[in-house]
Amino acid sequence: MTGTSNSFPGMPFYCLRVTFLCFPFSMAAAVFLALILSFSAVSAVTNITTDEHALLSLKASITTNWSSSATHVCNWTGATHVCNWTGVICNRHRRVAALSLSNMGLLGTLPPSMGNLSFLVSLTLRNNSFSGDIPKEMAQLRRIKVINLNFNNFSGGLPTGIIPNSLGDLGLLEILGLGDNNFTSEPSSSELSFITSMTNCKRLTMLDIGNNLITGTLPVSIGNLSASLYGLYANGCRIRGTIPNEIGNLSNLVTLRLNGNDLSGSIPNTIKGLQQLQRIYVGYNKLRGSIPNDLCQLPNLSGFYSEANQLSGSLPACLWNISSFRYLDLSSNKLISRIPPSFGNLKDLLTFNASFNSLHGNLPSEIENLKVVTLLDLSYNNFSGDIPGSIGNLQNLVTLSLENNDLIGTIPETFGSLVSLEILNLSQNNLSGIIPKSLDKLLHLEYFNVSYNKLHGEIPSGGQFGNFTRKSFLPNGALCGATQFGVRPCKTNSTDRLKTLQNVVIISVSSAISLVVLVLMSVLLWIRCQKSKRLPVEINLQPVAEHRRITYQEIREATNGFEEENLLGNGSFGSVYKGILSDGMVLAIKVFKLQKEKALKSFHIECDIIRTIRHRNLIKIVTSCSTPDFKALILEYMPNGSLEKWLYSHSYVLNIPQRLDIMIDLSYVEYGLEGSVSTSCDVYSYGIVLLETFTRKKPTDEMFAGQMTLKCWVKESLPSAVIRVLDKNLLMQESENSLAEQRINMQESENSSAEVDCVSSILTLALDCAAESPEQRINVKDAMATLKKIRALHFANMGLVGSIPPSIRNLYALFSSILTTTVSMAIYRMSWIVSSD
Repeated sequence: MTGTSNSFPGMPFYCLRVTFLCFPFSMAAAVFLALILSFSAVSAVTNITTDEHALLSLKASITTNWSSSATHVCNWTGATHVCNWTGVICNRHRRVAALSLSNMGLLGTLPPSMGNLSFLVSLTLRNNSFSGDIPKEMAQLRRIKVINLNFNNFSGGLPTGIIPNSLGDLGLLEILGLGDNNFTSEPSSSELSFITSMTNCKRLTMLDIGNNLITGTLPVSIGNLSASLYGLYANGCRIRGTIPNEIGNLSNLVTLRLNGNDLSGSIPNTIKGLQQLQRIYVGYNKLRGSIPNDLCQLPNLSGFYSEANQLSGSLPACLWNISSFRYLDLSSNKLISRIPPSFGNLKDLLTFNASFNSLHGNLPSEIENLKVVTLLDLSYNNFSGDIPGSIGNLQNLVTLSLENNDLIGTIPETFGSLVSLEILNLSQNNLSGIIPKSLDKLLHLEYFNVSYNKLHGEIPSGGQFGNFTRKSFLPNGALCGATQFGVRPCKTNSTDRLKTLQNVVIISVSSAISLVVLVLMSVLLWIRCQKSKRLPVEINLQPVAEHRRITYQEIREATNGFEEENLLGNGSFGSVYKGILSDGMVLAIKVFKLQKEKALKSFHIECDIIRTIRHRNLIKIVTSCSTPDFKALILEYMPNGSLEKWLYSHSYVLNIPQRLDIMIDLSYVEYGLEGSVSTSCDVYSYGIVLLETFTRKKPTDEMFAGQMTLKCWVKESLPSAVIRVLDKNLLMQESENSLAEQRINMQESENSSAEVDCVSSILTLALDCAAESPEQRINVKDAMATLKKIRALHFANMGLVGSIPPSIRNLYALFSSILTTTVSMAIYRMSWIVSSD
């Protein structure tokens, strides 16, 4: 019988069962036979030497010039212990547990001996030039959890390029990344059979097979994939057939990418079962039918990409009530519908593209409610009526395209307020009137096109208009201006000269009258001053009130008797209520629980702190109310809520730059980096908050019991399994630059890995802040400097395209203006002073 030794994990041993009734061996014979079997077993055990030979075989199979990669792999020799080789991580048993050789430009194949790395948990070879097949021996890696082979040249078009079904035997596998290679599917089957084999991997969280040469249909067994699956990437392949109804069983799926295939049929109604879904990509297929109402039942949906299909019919009325929408691309379909006033409900929408459809009717004025939108593309439709002037209120709008519609009327003067606008296309409509002079205020305007309209008058010459050519204005025969615009020069007629003369006369007369009035007022004021010198002066000094006085009765009325519906938060020493005074002023009122020990002391401490410290991230105090039986702080009300609200919201996602900015701002407050407070104070709590911010787990979560704490949980997962602890929302790349969407197929996997590395560095820093011994804790000033470096590195790895607007002068503005949703700075403030202890 074969088992596993407790003393030597993974070492097989043999146990001889001796039944003396059947086999009358002597005890000596039994012991002798046992020794022989034990010796045979030990000789078959693998060890670090086995791992070394497997890695040397890998080195031998790589055909790249090793000297060109000397800085990476020069120590892969017998002179250095295997566990110290570049890219190798060993476990506590001194066996190879992780191999990471990403981004090294390596060429070669994977040898069969890779299957001998029996303790391997993570294999990451992304972004190299490996080719050939995946050895069938890799199915022996029973401990493997992560396989990332993205962005290589693993062979296709040959039997050896087939994704092996044996990968389904890796029962502990959590991440399988095979994207951006040349893999093919089993030619003898019309279905993607390897997907069926992957249903055996019950811990699978991410499956990436995108951008390969895979053909065939999606099997119904796709609905039997792991219940933990949150990422399914099958984009850029040759998958045909329909989307199975069973896909609705993947209840924890966050991202679904099926774009760039040959899928037909309709979007299944069972999509409503994907209750955790945030983004769905089905663009560039051959899907028909209408957009199902079931889409509206996905409470977390932030992005729906269905461009370049054959979808038809009207848009569901409920579509405009999905308040979580941030990205909506319906372009290049056959949709026939109006855009209703409820379009304004999508207040967090960043990009909306409905071009190349048959949408009609007037554009709703409620479009002004889309305060954070950066792209509106409604070109090549049948919209009619005037352009709403309310569009001018969209301060963050970068691209506005209304090309090729039936719009009439004039170009709104309010467009001069679109301070972020870079692209404006109003061509091929029936617009009349002049080009507003206010448009020369648009300092970032790079593309402007009003050709094929009925405009007249002078073309503005200020601002960015000097960079435009005749293509922007022809044919508009009644326009005039500079010769570069290809229009006639503007003439000044006699009427114009007369008006000019009249204006000069009016201005001259007005100036003379104003001067006379000014002289008379000066004389009268001098006379009055001379008289006042002869009269006694009585000065009444009144104290200047620094804070408004608010009584207990006003507080009670403002909170409706401290009703629970006005309760904002509850801590150990106080409860926070929202209050509205009789004059309409909204406040946050922290009422201290004086029956609690140390609550009174807490009240006095907070009063002293808020009275003596001023910082933009500290909430402002309005006043206080103190009686022997009642103590309260009346504070500025934060309408956007606390960090906790945003961190645990199901409707919004704080991305990495936002969370970094919050934590950097937090490091300033009471740690005194801008004042005289010592920077060597205890940063333990800061480290814990940093852990919670990037794992989305509270230290008091029910999963932490006994010896397991938030710190232990994170520490055990670093560095190879960081993806298990980080907030899964951080894996979703949120590209707000519309041009970056064109590259998202090739960038998302790489960006996700960069984000994992970024968060790994942040969590390591958090553990340093929260070290058990105060002497081992990092200085808070050094912690802040490290966070700033991480933030800069993260931005550098985001793979953005396009230009940076000239108004951007520093990284901080770059993060708040381009990379993230516009979030009020109020949420960055220290709202914990109000809503917690």
